[in-house]
Amino acid sequence: MAAATAEELRLLLRHPPFTAEQTSTADLLIELAEGAVEDETGQSLEESTDTVILDSPTRQDPWPTAPGTGSHKLVLPRWPVTAVTSVTLLHDTEADEVLTYGADHDYTWSAAGTLTLVNGWWPTHDRSIQVVYTAGHNPYPKGAKRIVLRMAAAAWGNPLLASSESLGDHSISFSADALGMVLSKADKAALGVYRART
Repeated sequence: MAAATAEELRLLLRHPPFTAEQTSTADLLIELAEGAVEDETGQSLEESTDTVILDSPTRQDPWPTAPGTGSHKLVLPRWPVTAVTSVTLLHDTEADEVLTYGADHDYTWSAAGTLTLVNGWWPTHDRSIQVVYTAGHNPYPKGAKRIVLRMAAAAWGNPLLASSESLGDHSISFSADALGMVLSKADKAALGVYRART
């Protein structure tokens, strides 16, 4: 589900019913605004199920048995996590190992996006762990949705992203924050709570 719909943007603009072309334009502006939010937070806020292959949380020490070379904790790229479908250890020379969920089995997980390996260390080589998990918000966070709709509405009202307009002796100037797909300092501060943790 997208951050907002074309109909929600239309209602915000108090615009008559959109034509098909206007709906497509609204969808594009919402997508671009949502992209600006994702660039700032470092993650998509929409809930989705992803398959990721992760590097080890620590690097291999020249002496594999040296203390402190491993980690029990692995941070997933996105949060909040609502489900972990599978965790697989990927081996170069032997069969991959599918782990079992549970505190009395192989691993546990938290909504904050941390996988904890029970009684062991995660592998210490690159591309060593495959995780299928669901993360994100459903519904989309209201504060972030407000920012997406505001940016889309600003771009709708100023499609050329002009900074000023002059007609004869009549002129209009726009502030930088009103030009369209620009996050204000207040927006960035509000989005701080959704930033990726990796």
